[in-house]
Amino acid sequence: MIRRRRLPALLAAPGLLPRRAGAQGAAAWPERPITLIVPYPPGGSTDNVARPIQQPLSAALGQSLVIENRGGAGGSIGAAAVAQARPDGHTLLVWPTAVLTISPHMLTLPYDAARDFTPIAMLAVSDGVVAMHPSVPVRSIQALVAYAKAHPGRLRFSSAGNGTITQMTGEIFAHAAGIRLEHIPYRGSAPALTAVLAGDVELQFDPTAIPAVKDGRLIGLAATGETRSPQLPDLPTLRELGFYGEGGLSFFGLAGPAGLPPAIVARLVAALGPVLALPEVARAMAPVGLRPHLEAGEDFARRITQDRALFGAAVQRTGASVQ
Repeated sequence: MIRRRRLPALLAAPGLLPRRAGAQGAAAWPERPITLIVPYPPGGSTDNVARPIQQPLSAALGQSLVIENRGGAGGSIGAAAVAQARPDGHTLLVWPTAVLTISPHMLTLPYDAARDFTPIAMLAVSDGVVAMHPSVPVRSIQALVAYAKAHPGRLRFSSAGNGTITQMTGEIFAHAAGIRLEHIPYRGSAPALTAVLAGDVELQFDPTAIPAVKDGRLIGLAATGETRSPQLPDLPTLRELGFYGEGGLSFFGLAGPAGLPPAIVARLVAALGPVLALPEVARAMAPVGLRPHLEAGEDFARRITQDRALFGAAVQRTGASVQ
């Protein structure tokens, strides 16, 4: 009698059958629509990574993908929603470099960036641009540095928010050039671009500005990536010009909550390979300085760890802070 009464309770006790339950759940996945949380408003770089893969990844997985934009607090609001979600593969995070590598050094977060997520894969890399409002009376990076030194405190740059790669790129550049730039954070790349187009700030370090540079609304001074941007091949990189200190790569990744079953991770990685190789995905990302790029497994995990250390050192070196 005692055994019969206790047996159902034992079988229902948390943690007694985790592997079997996890395996069954992974085999049936996805059982319902998958939510891709983008922790910034529509129209920004992270959103521009998620949108082109939405339909082909949905087709590959045989289930609908819903993009949910949850901006604010440097991406930490959306990231927290994923960190707190059930690790069943139905809530995933499309995230830029900063969320797991920069923000932990600058913001008080409601999660542990190193322990509360399962990194799945890199989705894209970014070819950003130093974009300037045409009212500034210079047309080269060298002239901009000279102007900033002659007019200290006059130049401001917009970013997608505190603790983002778009802030750190400006901070690292200013430190390497020996100048002072005032950082003005916005709730995403799109409103940050609107600010520089309106002349509310003078500069932006963001791939979102590439179309405005190409059509002449803004002045392009340099590329911010490791190599020259295919969209702006005549612009030298900050690294070429000696105006960029040590920092990590600007990339975008996919992650789930901690404890995401390896079988679900493997299926997502297998599906992402063909999706990211589609010409139409590359074409959709290219105008805003993005290139599809798949990296997963130990290589991706190692990159996150290394970049977190690099950006931590950059935060200390530049004195970057929350505004």
